Amino acid sequence: MLKIITPFLLIVLSTLLSSCSIGKTSSRFYSIAPLAVQTSHARPNLSLGVGPIQIPRLLRRPQLIVRKSPTEIDLVEEHQWGGSLREDLSNAFTDNLAILLGTEHVETYPWKHNTKPTYQVRINIEQLDGDLGKTVTLKARWRLLQNNRVIKVKHPTIQVAVKGKDYNAYVKAQSEVIYRLSQEIAGSI
Repeated sequence: MLKIITPFLLIVLSTLLSSCSIGKTSSRFYSIAPLAVQTSHARPNLSLGVGPIQIPRLLRRPQLIVRKSPTEIDLVEEHQWGGSLREDLSNAFTDNLAILLGTEHVETYPWKHNTKPTYQVRINIEQLDGDLGKTVTLKARWRLLQNNRVIKVKHPTIQVAVKGKDYNAYVKAQSEVIYRLSQEIAGSI
C-alpha cells in the first residue's frame, strides 16, 4: 500500500510545486541616478557637507511606492530599490552638487573627524512618490548652514512629468526631481 501511495504523492507534490512557479514574475531593481553634467563654473576652494538626509518610514522599505490617491499608496513588490534609498539619495545629491558647484570638496554625512565643511546642507525628504505614467512629486525641507549657522531654509514641492508608462521612466523622473532640488540648493551657495 505504501509503495502505491508514495509515487502518487510525489506526482501530486511536483505538480503543485510547478504550478506555484507558473506566472510568477521576477523582481526588477532600480536606483536614483545623479543627472548633473559638467559645467565650466569651478569653485575649487568651496567645501560642502551633504547630510544628514532624513526620509520618512514609508520610504525606508525596498518596494517602489506609487500614489494611487492623496490617501492611498501602492507598494510594488516586483519593482524594488536595488539598495538603500537613503544611500542612493545621498550619493545623487553629493554627485549632483559637486558637479553643479564645480568642486571636489563635497562630503557625505557623517564626514571624517578632521573635515569641517564651510557649508552644510541638511535635507528632510517628506514625500518622493507619484502616479505611474503621470507625475512624480518631491516635497522636501532643506537647511543651508555656513560655519554651523543656518543661513537659508526652504520647503519646496517639485513635480516632474513621467516620460513613459513603465517603472524605469518613473525612477528617472524621481532622479530628475532630486536633480532639480540639487540645482535649487547649489543656487543658494
